[in-house]
Amino acid sequence: MSESEILNTLQRDLQEPFMTSLQDALRGEYAKNYEDVVSPPGVFSITRPHSELDRIDLQTVRRARRSSGMRALMRSCTDHGTPFQVKSLACNGQQIVVGQIGQLLVVTEPIDNLSARPEHAAYKADLAASHFAIRQLEMDLGDGWRQRIDARNTILAVVQHGMRSGGFNRRDTALEMMRLVVPDASFSSWLFKANVMNGELSAMLDWSNFYSVQAASRTQEDRVVVTLKSNLGEKDVER
Repeated sequence: MSESEILNTLQRDLQEPFMTSLQDALRGEYAKNYEDVVSPPGVFSITRPHSELDRIDLQTVRRARRSSGMRALMRSCTDHGTPFQVKSLACNGQQIVVGQIGQLLVVTEPIDNLSARPEHAAYKADLAASHFAIRQLEMDLGDGWRQRIDARNTILAVVQHGMRSGGFNRRDTALEMMRLVVPDASFSSWLFKANVMNGELSAMLDWSNFYSVQAASRTQEDRVVVTLKSNLGEKDVER
């Protein structure tokens, strides 16, 4: 699939409200991960025994990013009526969440920096190659469908997310990076990549112009609807 075909598919199927919802959900998940370590639910506030504990707790928060991404994706899919599946990989029992927006299959994964190269895994390669995806989802992961996902002729879009490289504190464990990438069929290189948080994705998909046109259209429609006839009598006007 060419770069122009990928861009056209993203422009057609991926909407800004969904990505905004996903970013908000990720931000909330990251904040919760930190708070759950600092102030565990149901536990009285205690003094941290030693700064060395920060290194352990930082690793705890970093490991939680993967499940945070899956929960954020499920929440956004639910909010926007988008089909998704929670599946167990036959090879190792690992859980994955796959959402579908039109012709896009959407998954999430944590990264440490925005220059991260693709990390190959068999299931990722199968999802990236659309003609293999239907076999992977139905056979290798087959534990029943809650909502049907048709993976034929789809494009895999990966939402990558991460925190800054720093210490164990609220600022450094917050959501700092988020980008959308589309891998090639072997999941060995990126065919498309765009930063979400600095507006690059919005610019590439021309969201600002699209929603400006929509807003103008709604405004025009409102003007037509609320226009009153000049010969209305007093009894005709709703109070």
